[in-house]
Amino acid sequence: MTGFRIDPEALEAAIRKLEDARDRAAEAVSKSGGVEPGELTAKDSITGQARQKFIDRANGGSESLRVSAAAIRDKLTGKIDSYRATLEEYRQADDNASVDAGRVDRRA
Repeated sequence: MTGFRIDPEALEAAIRKLEDARDRAAEAVSKSGGVEPGELTAKDSITGQARQKFIDRANGGSESLRVSAAAIRDKLTGKIDSYRATLEEYRQADDNASVDAGRVDRRA
C-alpha cells in the first residue's frame, strides 16, 4: 500500500503536550503584564529609570517577555491546529478506504 500511516494515539498525545505548553505560554503572557521589580524601591531618578527599563523589558516592545511568550503561544496554536487537521484528514482517508474496501468485497 502506498502513502503514509500515522499513529493517531501518538499524534493525540503530542497534541496534548503542545496544548500544555501553549497554556503555559499563555499564562506567561498573562502574568508578565504585572511584572515589576520589587527590589528597586529607592526613590532616586537612577533607580526609577532602572525600574522603568525592567518593566518595559517585561511588557514593552517586540523583544519583551510578554511579546515573546505571545509569539510562542501563537506558534504552538498553529502547530496544534495543523496536527489536528492532519489527524482529521488521516481519519477521513482511513474511513474512505474502509468504505471502498467494503464495496470491493461485495462485488467479489
